[in-house]
Amino acid sequence: MKKALDILLVTVIIFLHYNAAWGQELQKRLELASPHDAIWVHLYYLQADHYDPLLASTPFVSQDTSERKDWAIKLKRILDGEGLYVQMNTLPRETNYMDTVSNKPFYTPFPDQLPEIYLEKTDSQWHYAEESTKAIPELYKRVYPMGTHQLVSLFSDRGSSQFLGVSLWQLMGLLILIATCLLLYFTLAWVLRLLIRRLSQRIDKIDQYKNHVNKIASVGSLYVIVWVLKLFFPLLQFYARANMVIQIMFKIILTVLLTLLVWRVIKLFGAYLRAASARTESRMDDQIVPMVEQILKIVVFVVALVHVLHLLDFNITALIAGVSIGGLALALAAQDTVKNFLGSVMIFADKPFQIGDWVEGSGFAGIVVEVGFRSTRIRTSDTSIISVPNGSMANISVNNKGVRQFRLYTSTVGVTYDTPADKLEFFIRGIREILIQHNEVSNDDYYVFFNAFGSSSLDIFIRCYMIAPTYYDELRIRESLQLHIVRWAEKIGVRFAFPSTTVYIEEMPGQISLTPTHHMDDQDLQDKWKQYFTNFNRLEKSSPEDVGNS
Repeated sequence: MKKALDILLVTVIIFLHYNAAWGQELQKRLELASPHDAIWVHLYYLQADHYDPLLASTPFVSQDTSERKDWAIKLKRILDGEGLYVQMNTLPRETNYMDTVSNKPFYTPFPDQLPEIYLEKTDSQWHYAEESTKAIPELYKRVYPMGTHQLVSLFSDRGSSQFLGVSLWQLMGLLILIATCLLLYFTLAWVLRLLIRRLSQRIDKIDQYKNHVNKIASVGSLYVIVWVLKLFFPLLQFYARANMVIQIMFKIILTVLLTLLVWRVIKLFGAYLRAASARTESRMDDQIVPMVEQILKIVVFVVALVHVLHLLDFNITALIAGVSIGGLALALAAQDTVKNFLGSVMIFADKPFQIGDWVEGSGFAGIVVEVGFRSTRIRTSDTSIISVPNGSMANISVNNKGVRQFRLYTSTVGVTYDTPADKLEFFIRGIREILIQHNEVSNDDYYVFFNAFGSSSLDIFIRCYMIAPTYYDELRIRESLQLHIVRWAEKIGVRFAFPSTTVYIEEMPGQISLTPTHHMDDQDLQDKWKQYFTNFNRLEKSSPEDVGNS
């Protein structure tokens, strides 16, 4: 029995000693000798277990006690509403603490989130600065907007019933907030659908974009709902640690929804650009639009990822520095890839060819079917695909035959040697007339002349320009011209020559020799010379009609 009494006596002494020591510690912290003590006193005496607004207002400077208590309570609610949890072990305990930036006795607990709230040292004590106390009412209205700041004072979790550590009024408020947001979501969706229907009646072409607009409306409605939840959630006055986690979740969800919303807008913009590019003559636009769309999506994703990492308190500066070093090494290892990408940019900017053009270059010839980030794909005449790196494509000479407005037609028509000169000349005149009257041949520059004496034919040279934008048109017009020439030859009885060999047997037993004999003296030759060349100039100046009628 005596032993039990001794143990009880020792316990009581220890308890009294602890209380005395804790009381001395509390009294010491009320002296506000450091930023840690000032913030600790403010927050400690606003906890439910030892709620004392008068002591909590000690770090605030004012002659009006009620004003100091109001500041203390509102600042605590601002911190809770914003989810700003104070890590006490990180607060400076030095009496002569100096701000490293201004080199003055200032301390800002949350320089990024709440730069307006800071402490300063006056005499030997640390207090909230006068500028900070003046900013508290506006900050309070910002955290609890739309008049809700007046409702906050009506709720208190002190002495209320709880379920799983949460006050019943907080659970009820959470259910009401969720129900209100759901109602708002369906209302917004209905309004947006009605708006789209009205627009579709006024703008016929909006039907092709309706699917994109509906998706934008859906994601936009979700964004508004989550934003409303984030805006009014501080009304429920959960503890700062819980609010900190929930507010971070809200910000991450809002970032993801905003990213999806921007993606939907980019898709709508891309659909509009594709429709616009379909009305242009340039077929390269059909390749540019998907590339621009993908680049914009990648940029938005990277920005959103960096923002989410910042919300999760990652060291973005170190991350960017590491990415920069890795990017430098990657760039050195992927010089060809970068070269090809820049080559694709130059191709899209300079537009030396378009999709569907027939191009010829060093080691390739065919139709351009696709221009990508890395290479240009060309379909050859045997339907195989050649991939040419864009870096090489941008640095070599490319013969683009797809941009030709006119295509050259050249041919040599051979007629037999027994064709009389007048008929030959009349035949040439007819070919000229064919070129003049043909609707798909340029009349500005054409040539049809008796050009040479071939080994087995009299050769007529033909050159003209066909109005043929495609290879198919070129073959079609070429065929039309040649059929007209054949029909004209048949019409006037001109025969086409072909390589042949004629064997003459000059002497046969019992037959007259085929070797021609020439009995012509000098005077006879002179007469023929004078007869022909006297009229030579007149014949040269005569029109083709005169020659044809002679």
